[in-house]
Amino acid sequence: MTIATHDAYLAALRAGDRHAAYRALDAALDDGRELGQVYLDVVQPAMREIGRLWQEDELTVAEEHLATAITESAMSRMFERVFVWRDLRTPRLLAACAEEERHQMGLRMLCDLLELAGWETTYLGASVPIESLVDLVRKHQPAAVAISATIAPHVPRVRDAIRAIRSAPLPSQPVIAVGGRVFLNDPPLAERVGADFTAADAAEAVRLFEKRVRRDPRAA
Repeated sequence: MTIATHDAYLAALRAGDRHAAYRALDAALDDGRELGQVYLDVVQPAMREIGRLWQEDELTVAEEHLATAITESAMSRMFERVFVWRDLRTPRLLAACAEEERHQMGLRMLCDLLELAGWETTYLGASVPIESLVDLVRKHQPAAVAISATIAPHVPRVRDAIRAIRSAPLPSQPVIAVGGRVFLNDPPLAERVGADFTAADAAEAVRLFEKRVRRDPRAA
């Protein structure tokens, strides 16, 4: 089912067919798959393939942007379908892409999965200036911060953002995680930029945040 759904979704993205993309993902949820499974087994690999096709000039910039827009819309539809509001005191995550970083889909997946796990998330999106990020950390005092970057030239921005957060006058320091392809390819880089951890995917990041922030032994 996963391979068939992935292939159908990728074909819809390549064709620019938003409704076919919706149908493919709706079918996966109807089949009983959890949102995290659909994100990690269907959406993420399909978008990586879209990125590869664009890099190899098999898709135009406009076609890549259309695939991204369809996926962002599809993710919103799926999340609204499965999310149940909880009016509880929960940990808060502040999530941002490093300054100049435009690839934000993985960060969006993380926020959605944490919301389903009972967290409150503040999703800032692409290219967040360091001063603005630190200002919001001081204002909201989140239990955790996630910063994303996909390419090596953006790593210094991640490092500088973490240093700025660590030096800010806060009642307590948040747990800071980093993610994106550059950290996936070199996990020890996370420690070198001052982060507490990185993760292979959004599902693992949720488990690590639960373990470090809520001290949940089930997340070990």
